[in-house]
Parts: sequence; structure tokens; C-alpha cells
Amino acid sequence: MMDVPFMLPPWDAFPPMPGMPPGMPPMMHPFPFDFPGGPHAMRGRGRGGGRGRGGPGAGAGGRGRGRGGSHSDAGPVEVKNNYCQHFVDTGLRPQNFIRDHEPNDRFEEYPKLKELMKLKKEVIRKRATPPMYLHTDLKTFDLQSLGMRFDVILVDPPWEEYARRVSGFAHSNFDLTPWTLEEMMNLRIDLIADTPSFCFLWVGTAEGLDQGRHLLRKWGFRRCEDICWLKTNAKRQDSSSAMIVPDESSILHHTKEHCLMGIRGTVRRSTDGHFIHANIDTDIIVAEEPPYGSTEKPTELYDLIEHFCLGRRRLELFGEDHNIRPGWLTIGKSISSSNFSADTYSKWFEGDVRYPDAPSYEGGKLLGTLPEIENLRPKSPTRGNQITEESTPSNVPAATAVSTSTGPGPSAMGPPV
Repeated sequence: MMDVPFMLPPWDAFPPMPGMPPGMPPMMHPFPFDFPGGPHAMRGRGRGGGRGRGGPGAGAGGRGRGRGGSHSDAGPVEVKNNYCQHFVDTGLRPQNFIRDHEPNDRFEEYPKLKELMKLKKEVIRKRATPPMYLHTDLKTFDLQSLGMRFDVILVDPPWEEYARRVSGFAHSNFDLTPWTLEEMMNLRIDLIADTPSFCFLWVGTAEGLDQGRHLLRKWGFRRCEDICWLKTNAKRQDSSSAMIVPDESSILHHTKEHCLMGIRGTVRRSTDGHFIHANIDTDIIVAEEPPYGSTEKPTELYDLIEHFCLGRRRLELFGEDHNIRPGWLTIGKSISSSNFSADTYSKWFEGDVRYPDAPSYEGGKLLGTLPEIENLRPKSPTRGNQITEESTPSNVPAATAVSTSTGPGPSAMGPPV
């Protein structure tokens, strides 16, 4: 049971609730008609007070199963939202009711973070290379022919779990034939990963959780984070699309997926502010699940990666047409065409310039930053009476490396990655 209030439209948009004084707003509840004495009480569903089993949560007269008198003599009414029971009844997941999870709404009450995101987004946009993509079979393609090493590598391999989910369901957009663990290990990602660099590996929610760790070690990375995607299905209106699809290989109903993050080399937040900006995003993504049969992932992961790592050489493997994005080289068998040129691509990263000295996508392997960004972003916590300064690009005044933030972000950083 989740005791989380949910935002409703203005209360006067709803009719008065039974037993409430005139002019009293309805109770904050995601299901306006799930109140003691309402339809759920008449059907005898859930736990409640009064007569029968009223409401989706605890009802009048405290917690119980139908004991007590009428609402008028039962004392204060306690309502708790039973999202789990609602999921059982409708197939709509509890995470559908998490408030302000959309990136555009998340920072409305945090002006400094909102300004930080705005500034970083603008720098990332200006420095993003034109999208490049390559149609090829990764089983036979030589990754070293790309002609460079990369700062970020995003991998979404065709796990057996993906094919198992859609058993008996035809999906014509791409091939769901799974790769074996041995075939994935044969990918020579270790030969195209720079030092330092990061690998983001989607592993699903089944066997990939264990096998993904083996892959990271084989490719020369050590796991440092686990990003979790909570899948919502709030946009599915009909009951068939929100149905609970059983999975015989699992004990619980899976409504999430994992993305393992690996690091190669050593990066410290206290000294490598030119390459990473830590603690800007969280390790939870709340986003709508794609149509049944699709393996598409939330685009918010790209934003998380671009906010965190200031290296501009970004590669995605097993990509599809919808993955093509400015600032990325996307490779996969499901991509419908190609525009990749190794010579052109490598020229975009020549030299050692950064933003704002390099205001466009041409030149330099690093993104760059601004004094305003350095002032706003979370920094390493203070140690004793000494403030830890983070290294910044030569075109940013050193004084801006000292954080003026008093928010909770820096105090929860933990040890360096």
C-alpha cells in the first residue's frame, strides 16, 4: 500500500462527496469515486470501516474489515490509497501516480536546478555533432574500423528475455532473434573504449542482471551504478492494453528494467570536473512503457548520460532508427540506412578546444562548461574546514569551482566512482 497523495484538478471540478459539509473539497485521491460508501464499498472491495469493505484503503472507524457503524458516528475518516489493489483490479501500475516525474515538470519548485538543466541543455545542443548512423551486422563488423575510441558506449543487446516476452507475437519492425552470452562477449568493445570511459548496458530484468556484469568485466569495465526504469502504463486506456501479461519464468510481475553503468579507468569528482558532472540526475527513470512487443527504451537515459559525461564521443550499439540522435553515432542491423564516414567523424573531435571557445560541434573531445554551470552544479562535500575544489577547464575562473550550494545534493554523494 502506498500512502502517497495524488494531485487532482481543482477540487470544485468535482461534485460534493457524500457525508461532506457543503463547500468542503473532496479528499485527495487518485480515484475520485473510491471513498467510503462509494462504488467500491457497495461492491464490498478492499478494507474499510462502516458496513462492508469500504474503499480501496482504510475506511471510517480505523482499519478493519467491515466493523463499525455508519460514517456519522464512526469518527474521523481515514483514507489511504491502495494502489496495489487498484493494479490487481485494473492492471494500471502504482508508479503511474508518481507526481512530477516528467523532466519538464521535475524542477518547477527548484529554480537553481531548473536553471542548471537549462544551461547544460543549451551547451549540449550547441556542441552536439550531427547524427551519424551505420547499418551493419555487429556479429561480423569490426568495431576498430570506426577509427577512434569513445568516451561513452551505450549497448542494448537482444537478450533472450526480449524474445520470451513476445512469444507468439509478431513484431515486424526489427529482428528479435536473441544473441547468446558468448556472442555478446565476442564484441570487442574493450578495443574502442577510451580510458577513462563509461559503458551503459541495458540488461532487462531477468538473466541479463547476472550476465550483464560478466559482460562489463569482459569488456574492461567495472560496475559502478544501476539505473532502474520504472515502466508506467498510464496512457493505455483500454483494459486489454493494460492487462497483466504473465511471465512463467518470474515470481513477481515485472514492471521495470535495469541499465548497468560501468566505468573504465579512474574518475574522481573532486579532480575531474572537466570530464564528469556527478549527482545531477538520479538513478531512477519513470517513463511510459512502449507498445507490446517493442524493446524501445526511454530517451531520458540520453539526457542523463549527456548531463553526466562531458566526453563528446558517444556510440550506441544495437540501435534502431528511433535511436538516431544528434551527438551520437548509432550502429545496428535494424537501422534502415547509413551516413557514417570515419574521416568526417574523426575531424569533428580534432584539437583540444572546449565550449565556449568552441561554440559549435567542430573541435575538441570535451564538451566544455560555463561559470554559471560550475556555480550551480553539485560539488564534492567539504572535508573539515577545507572546501574541496574541483578542476575546471582553463577558460572557467578557478573561483567558480567552489560550490555555493546549500542543498542536499552534495551531502549524499558517497565515495568517488
